[in-house]
Amino acid sequence: MSARLKVVFCTDGIFPHAVGGMQKHSKLLIEEIARMNVVDLVVIHPHHNTKVFAPELNIKEHGINRGKKYWSYLYNEYNYSIKVYKILKNYTDAVIYSQGLSVWHGISKIGHRLIINPHGLEFLQAITLKTKFKALRFEWIFRRIFNRASKVVSLGGRLTPLLRSIVKDAGNKVVVLPNAVNLPSKRSERIYNNKPMQLLFVGRFAANKGIDVLMQAIESLNKEGYKNELHFNLIGKGPLYKHYTKNFQAPNITYHGFADDDALVQAYEQNDIFVLPTLFEGMPTVILEAMTHSMPVIVTDTGATTELVNHKNGYIVEKKEFKSLKAAITSYYLLDEDKKKKMSEESYRKVSENFTWSVVARQHFDLFKSFSEEVRRR
Repeated sequence: MSARLKVVFCTDGIFPHAVGGMQKHSKLLIEEIARMNVVDLVVIHPHHNTKVFAPELNIKEHGINRGKKYWSYLYNEYNYSIKVYKILKNYTDAVIYSQGLSVWHGISKIGHRLIINPHGLEFLQAITLKTKFKALRFEWIFRRIFNRASKVVSLGGRLTPLLRSIVKDAGNKVVVLPNAVNLPSKRSERIYNNKPMQLLFVGRFAANKGIDVLMQAIESLNKEGYKNELHFNLIGKGPLYKHYTKNFQAPNITYHGFADDDALVQAYEQNDIFVLPTLFEGMPTVILEAMTHSMPVIVTDTGATTELVNHKNGYIVEKKEFKSLKAAITSYYLLDEDKKKKMSEESYRKVSENFTWSVVARQHFDLFKSFSEEVRRR
C-alpha cells in the first residue's frame, strides 16, 4: 500500500488570527482539504502557542514565534521564512504549498517540491510612479522565488499572462487555481423591481478601488435625472473614507462604514446589483460572495474578474472610465424583470458550479497528487 500524500502549507497568517484575503483563503482551503481526508496535512503559521484548527480535522500545526518586528516588511518576512525553512527540513518527502512570501530562505534547496501562490500580484499592477517604484523590490524578490519554485499558481484572467511574463518556463510552471467561497445555507429569493434600484459597493476606500470613478458616475447619473431611480450603498472604510463622506454627499448615497459578516449578508440580499470599478485585483472575494447571493455584477476587466463576470451575469467596464460604468448601470436599470432574473440566476449557477471550496479544494488535491508523482520521477 502506498503512503498517503503529505502536504505542508506555509502561511503568514490564518484568519481570524490574521485578517486579509490571503489569510482567509488559507483557512478555508486547508479546512476543506482536511475534510476530504485524502492527504496528511501540516500547517506552518505565525500564531505561536495557538491551536488554529479544530482537533477533528487532524491537522498538525507549527505555530512560529515571529519574535521582534522591524520597520521593514520585507526584512520581517525574510526572518519569518528562515524559521519556516527550519521546520520544512523535517518534511523531506512532502509537497510544499506556500502563500505569499512564506517560503523564501533556503528556496534553492526545496524549490523542486514547492508550489507558490502569490495571489493578487499587486506588485505587477501598480498604478502610480510612487507605487511602481516601491513595487520594484517585490518584483525582484518574487521573480527569484518564482524561478526557483516548481509551480506558480495564477487565479486566472489577466493574472496568468502577467505571471507568464516574469516566470521562466511558464508553460510548465504556471497553473490556474481560482479563489473560492462557501454557498449560503439558503438561496436568495430576489425581487427584480425595487424602486429605487439598489446598487452595492463593498471595498476599501482607497484609490485603487476606483471610488473616484464611481462618484463621477453617480454625479453624472444624478444630473441626468436618476437621483430618485438609483440608490448607492457603500460599505467599507479606508484612508479616503473621511474625504468622500465629507465632500461627496447626495440623497441617493448612503455610507455604511464597516460591516460585519451578518451585515454584509443582509446587504447582498437587499441590493439589486454589485458594483466594483476597481483598478487592480486578484480574484475579489466580495464578487464571489455577491454571486452566491445571486447578484449580477458590474466590474472592471482586471485581475481575474473576467473568470467570474461576463455579459450573461453582469457587465465588464473599462478602468478609470466613468462613462463606461454609467452605461452599464443604466443598461441594467432598463432591463425588464425577466432579463434581470436570468442574470441573477447565471451568477448563482456560475459560482456554485465552479468557485465553491469543495470544487477548488479538489482541484488543489489533483495538483498535489500529479505534482508529487512528477517530483518522484525526477
